[in-house]
Amino acid sequence: MEKENKAVDKIILVALVFVGLILAIHVLLVRMYQGLMRLDYYNASCLSGITILVFFYAAIKFSKPLEHQIVNFVYFKDKRHYKTLLDESIRDGLTGLFGHKYFMQKLEEEVERSKKSLSPLSLLMIDIDYFKKFNDTFGHLEGDMILTELAAMFKRFRREQVDLAARYGGEEFVILLPETSKENAKILAEELLNHAKKINTSKGVVTISIGIGCFDGNSKDFAKEDLIRISDAALYRAKAAGRDRVEIQRESEKDVCEE
Repeated sequence: MEKENKAVDKIILVALVFVGLILAIHVLLVRMYQGLMRLDYYNASCLSGITILVFFYAAIKFSKPLEHQIVNFVYFKDKRHYKTLLDESIRDGLTGLFGHKYFMQKLEEEVERSKKSLSPLSLLMIDIDYFKKFNDTFGHLEGDMILTELAAMFKRFRREQVDLAARYGGEEFVILLPETSKENAKILAEELLNHAKKINTSKGVVTISIGIGCFDGNSKDFAKEDLIRISDAALYRAKAAGRDRVEIQRESEKDVCEE
């Protein structure tokens, strides 16, 4: 940021010097053309303007450092703006986690990568218990606070540049865990379960339910929808069993991951 500010200051300074020089040259040229060619002020001004444009173009072309600095500054600014827009388009506006669409794209990529490397891929499907009742009782602002606090917790527990945490929709979240067996996924899920209860709220204890699905990479026919279905079924069992718990896919379900 400091580097960018210095570049901006330098360009502004150069621009001001050029403006001053252009005005001074314009006045001199107008007077010269009026004296030499006996032109009126309007025609002398037009001819002066053309002369200045030619000189300005030549100055830019022959001053490579200045040209490169201007080009690089504009490119850097546009590139940063593009990155900002791209980041905003793939993230959830409230929680800052990745959105549903981006998650589905990455899930498909990771399923294919798991097939090639024969490495396990686990998915945590997470739901906030009784969230609708919480919203109806305490209001959406309090509900939003719970969502952002949980999202921050998921970010802390994920592996940087490896795991992907996303808001699946409403009060549902997902965490994609490449190269992670169902046993290791369960360890993480139980840690999340315990830390969710420590969220600071005066409205009661927050609990979550988590379903775990895992793909071992051994099936060419396995699709991203299969992993979502398996994880969702495990989540449903967790909620049916009383909530505030972790459930793993059943042994009867295909493509179960082992240690």
